[in-house]
Amino acid sequence: MKKITFFLLTVCLLLNLPGFSQEVNPKNVPTSVKQAFSRQFPTANDVKYALENSVYQISFLYHGKSCVVSYLSDGKLIETEKEITPAELPALVNAAVSKNFQGYVIVTAVRREAIDKGICYEMDLKKEDAGYSVRFSEKGEILTKVPRKVTYKVTTQQKH
Repeated sequence: MKKITFFLLTVCLLLNLPGFSQEVNPKNVPTSVKQAFSRQFPTANDVKYALENSVYQISFLYHGKSCVVSYLSDGKLIETEKEITPAELPALVNAAVSKNFQGYVIVTAVRREAIDKGICYEMDLKKEDAGYSVRFSEKGEILTKVPRKVTYKVTTQQKH
């Protein structure tokens, strides 16, 4: 049950697709997008396509991890998101979490790389029934911090 809960939370965090994005039948995805995707992720499983503002978002499992990639219609990659474990966070990010969120547990973590903005790390943190969704730079700087009422169980146990 814990694995299912963690997986569902991770998928929700990764997908983060607003209500106006729409699922797309693979037959309607441009060949250039499908070719670029299959070159980059040849062994992807559970592939699903969505379209939002002329950007194709593809969610899938790759080596057991939830991922989302975004492509323009010409096949140009613009962003990747990959589920990671707290142990996979860079030391500077882990240090920032420990310093700024003492006693909080990392519930989900994602590495996001946007072609135009670089790499950042997003995570949901929980402490009792309070929590935050936080985005960190590679250097451990807090980029965004949004308070959240927590209504889910913690399944990833790495307290800071």
